[in-house]
Amino acid sequence: MKKVLCTIALMLLVATSAYAQATFSMTGSYWAEGKYWFNFNPTPGTDATYEDTSFGFYEQDINLFPKITVGNTSLNFKLAITDVTWGDGGKAALGDSVDDDNFLVERAFITHKFNDVFTLDVGLMDGTQWATTFADDKQGRWRVKLTANTPVGVIGGLFEKVEELGETAANAAGENADTDHYGLFAVTKVGSIFIKPLIFYTDIDVNEFAIVPRLGIPAFGIDPGTALTAADGDGVQMLNLVLGFNGELGPVSFESEFNYKDYDVDLENIAMLGGLNLNNDWEVWGIYLNFWKQLDAMTPGFLFAYASWDDEGGPFGAGAGFGYEDDFDATVILDDQYAWGNPTTGADGMVGMTTMKLYVNDIKTGIDPLTLSAYAAYVMSNQEDNAYEDATAWELGLGSAYKITDNLTYSVYGAYADISYDVAGIDDPDSVYILANAIEFTF
Repeated sequence: MKKVLCTIALMLLVATSAYAQATFSMTGSYWAEGKYWFNFNPTPGTDATYEDTSFGFYEQDINLFPKITVGNTSLNFKLAITDVTWGDGGKAALGDSVDDDNFLVERAFITHKFNDVFTLDVGLMDGTQWATTFADDKQGRWRVKLTANTPVGVIGGLFEKVEELGETAANAAGENADTDHYGLFAVTKVGSIFIKPLIFYTDIDVNEFAIVPRLGIPAFGIDPGTALTAADGDGVQMLNLVLGFNGELGPVSFESEFNYKDYDVDLENIAMLGGLNLNNDWEVWGIYLNFWKQLDAMTPGFLFAYASWDDEGGPFGAGAGFGYEDDFDATVILDDQYAWGNPTTGADGMVGMTTMKLYVNDIKTGIDPLTLSAYAAYVMSNQEDNAYEDATAWELGLGSAYKITDNLTYSVYGAYADISYDVAGIDDPDSVYILANAIEFTF
């Protein structure tokens, strides 16, 4: 029944509106990629040879963005369809919610412009991103956001309701067991440089209820699915300060970000841990710099990313680091695929690492639709008192893209990475490499 209803809803969106003042538009994309891995092994091992670690697969992703506009109000959607790995039972997890026959409404919100100054957004929209892609993992967020155009730029504020537990027999705490986020932000410009400050506050309250995957995020180092029953404590509060810059510095383009996170954890008397007190405060931070110069024949650039490590951080005091997160891909293997140094199962993005990368994009070949790209990256661990202390790695990548039409692009790329550990009992793994090809259609 749900599948039928979703199909009918999509037909209604595409159909001509019954109201003359309503307009409909839609953008979207289709992406499919095939990968083949050799010597895949993302964690420190005790043997330098990893057999049966070469494998290949195809995956695809379809996203549609319908929009219905009436006057100064628009209704915005993101529809995800068959976001799957081929052959995986015909379906797979669809983004931010539960898979339902490979059709999911991932975003649904309204936007209303009161005048030339104020804009209000309400509903399920993109969140967990700011300034650059560094330390971002774009997810759906239920939020109310108000922005205003002022003489100094755009300023705004938002409220997010991440989890609303309500008051039940199992949760007598009611409102004391919810997860709320608050944010203040601005975008201004000085000369040719945009300045983007953000103040973001996370409040996870706890009181006599089960702490489940809400704490299973990389920063806390607790695997999703871990159930911790708290008898007391104020929960987890996190203050996130971000300052981003981008624009032109003379002949060079750049983007940069400073990101600071301060955690205050008060989770007392955890039953399954024998009454362990998890009172522990820590702070981590990251710096990102990216400079490039667009030339007629190519676009060379240099990227620097630093993620700090606190060896006494995390709720257990076993160490915690700043993470690059999912949206930021410093390299194909070490960052995007391995999430090297990240202790959380299924996590995305390196943690507690420094990356320096030289790259060249959009290399002209003499064949107008064909461009090439290449990069060389060196990664150093900032972690302490674990297997990644003093670890280093380097990675090389080559790619090509052929623009079949303005909307259709075919690409082929490969990457090679070599990892070195400096810990007794851990051998350096075999070098790993990947070959891939992809096709993407946008409209």
